[in-house]
Amino acid sequence: MKVYIDGENLRKSLARVLLDSKAIKNSRDLTTYHLRNLLQDILATKDLDIHYYSSEIRLPNGYTPSDEIMSHVESIRSYSRKWVPNLKLQNITYVKAGYLKVKSTKPCQKCHTIQETLQEKGVDVRIATDMLEDAYDDKQNTIVIISSDTDLCPALHKVKARNKKVIYVCMADSVNRAVSAVASETITIPAAKTKQYLK
Repeated sequence: MKVYIDGENLRKSLARVLLDSKAIKNSRDLTTYHLRNLLQDILATKDLDIHYYSSEIRLPNGYTPSDEIMSHVESIRSYSRKWVPNLKLQNITYVKAGYLKVKSTKPCQKCHTIQETLQEKGVDVRIATDMLEDAYDDKQNTIVIISSDTDLCPALHKVKARNKKVIYVCMADSVNRAVSAVASETITIPAAKTKQYLK
């Protein structure tokens, strides 16, 4: 069974649930996690081919980032140096898909200040492409999607049209109704279960 994970979406969800339950004090404290064990538990199988999709940071040529953006970029890179090896040790395939790009916000209506933020681009496209390739090549009878991105719904419809089972996995408190409606089955992860697999 192949599992397609929107990495940033899942990591933020795990951190939020663990923060709410006071299992961690800061989202950056989540540097190791028994993700494979959690998925084997909730999916009731050890036969999982897990693919974790994440973006890389790209700063445009000739662009001089603000100190705030550079600080944020360094924080992300430092965190990734701990998180990614943790995934690879669990035999989880780490897929660089898409990138984080710098985007200017709309001016503030009060002070007219424009700020810069980092925005993820392309991860959903890569997940959709890989799911469709696997479905059309008949490599998988069941796919598991861990993402609440509604942009994936058209691809999920096409996967189901190939007579494949689609299992949508999400946190119990954040079910996306649109994704759940497309899926053949929805499995929610309770907070207690999330906490159980914290290293």
